[in-house]
Amino acid sequence: MDITELCSNRREALTELWVNRFFATYPLDSKGFMRTKRDRFANPVGETTRMAAGILFDAVIGMDADSATVKQALHDLIWIRAVQDMPPSKAVGALYLLKEILRSEVLPECLKPERSGFSVLNDYLAMESRLDTLGLMALDMYSEARERVFRIRVEEVKRSQSQVIRLAKLRREQAESAPETENRGVEE
Repeated sequence: MDITELCSNRREALTELWVNRFFATYPLDSKGFMRTKRDRFANPVGETTRMAAGILFDAVIGMDADSATVKQALHDLIWIRAVQDMPPSKAVGALYLLKEILRSEVLPECLKPERSGFSVLNDYLAMESRLDTLGLMALDMYSEARERVFRIRVEEVKRSQSQVIRLAKLRREQAESAPETENRGVEE
């Protein structure tokens, strides 16, 4: 049994561990909600995280995965974290929680005498390397997403300031024309 098969046989349990640790990075009041609500409309963050974790897990363990699907899953996961104004280490670092799980749950299996060998260890290291690559991609995505969020906020401030300036001009024009109207009424 190779490392991909070993991990895929335990996919559900390992991804659930990862998702739960992922949720643990959120504030205490929101993580219970994310864990219990399984409706994608009532809990879009939780369901997006679960779906993305499954896709990313498959990519990490070496299953054939469409690169566009993997990139989209990673993007969805990171976009949520970027919008929530998390620091990069916390936003992207949650991916590396899978490495801890793999080291505690899979690596001991790989090191058993009946499985041990250069090939198994090499496959395990390749798996960790794929996770590292996803982490680097996530960091780029996070930077792009934060930049986009920043631009959206700047545009929003510009729009609101523009409205304030227009309102101030309108009031000034009304104030300037009001004395003229009052003066005409007195003269007539």
